[in-house]
Amino acid sequence: MNNKITIRDVARLAGVSLGTVSKVINNQGNVQAVLQVKVKNAIKDLNYSPNLIARSLKSSVSRTIAVLLSTVTNPFQMALAKGIEEVVFKNDYRLIISSTNEDPEIERKNLEMFYEQRVDGIILCSTGQANDEIVSLVNRNVPIVLVDRPIHHLPVDIVSDDNDIGMQKLITYLFELGHRKIGVVHGDLTTIHGKLRHNAVLHYLKEYSLSTKYQFMGNFSYEGGQQAMEYFLSLEDQPTAILSSNNNMTAGVIKASQRLGIKIPDDFTVVSFGELEYMWDIILPKVTSVVQSPNAIGREAATILLKNRIENETFQSQPIRLLIEPHLLNGNSSASPIIK
Repeated sequence: MNNKITIRDVARLAGVSLGTVSKVINNQGNVQAVLQVKVKNAIKDLNYSPNLIARSLKSSVSRTIAVLLSTVTNPFQMALAKGIEEVVFKNDYRLIISSTNEDPEIERKNLEMFYEQRVDGIILCSTGQANDEIVSLVNRNVPIVLVDRPIHHLPVDIVSDDNDIGMQKLITYLFELGHRKIGVVHGDLTTIHGKLRHNAVLHYLKEYSLSTKYQFMGNFSYEGGQQAMEYFLSLEDQPTAILSSNNNMTAGVIKASQRLGIKIPDDFTVVSFGELEYMWDIILPKVTSVVQSPNAIGREAATILLKNRIENETFQSQPIRLLIEPHLLNGNSSASPIIK
């Protein structure tokens, strides 16, 4: 058997969807005879073996939960995984953890691997670009909970911070301090949360009749935060406050400020979506931020997956949507603008 041949290869050769291949393999659903022949011929031509999942009974469980994060280097993702781990191990399940590195193809391959390893459920921080694969797994009765990045049109449970309310709190806070020129460091707009925060902050800037001309794309990176500070300093008409859309970029903003001799909050107010944690605790000043709840998100996601979807077969409901409201934590990186 060629271990590199996957169900996706079968679907591609047969010219059908992943769901159709799955139904043929598992003798489920009413698949047209002509499509069954195409799938079976493709399986034969490719010498494909459906693996354990196709031979398992519905009652058979692996007691394994798969977790697919965006990256394992960000403190938010680490705390998220810790929350999941607490619940999973307490309930005597095993854990498989991997990451996408924001690459949709890696996400697709991981999802396929989890399916073939017969995991009981998946907790996923999606790139937002593998929706067909997610739906295919749901159609094959694999329960999935999305964390951090809500994709509301998918038929899955979601646990996330409320990005809209978080941005509203930051803009309102800066407006009430007296700031009217707010620079925004945006994240990666190809990601779900990057797009959500981008849209939310622009909405609330306009709601307060504030300028939207101070924008920089930092792509959720530490380097992007440093480049943003350099950009805002290069402007003849500079903003008085900088709002960063995640903690990686915020750390970069603070680092560049120190390197360039910028005093915070005297020269610029800085606020962040997500607080600076772990190795960034030594960075001063302490940044005013909306505080997320990654550990709580992880615990809630694991609880929903285990208690509602895996261990309670009689539980029936529409997908659960749990958005956790972040709270504003005042630091000493913010002040009213100095009139020059």
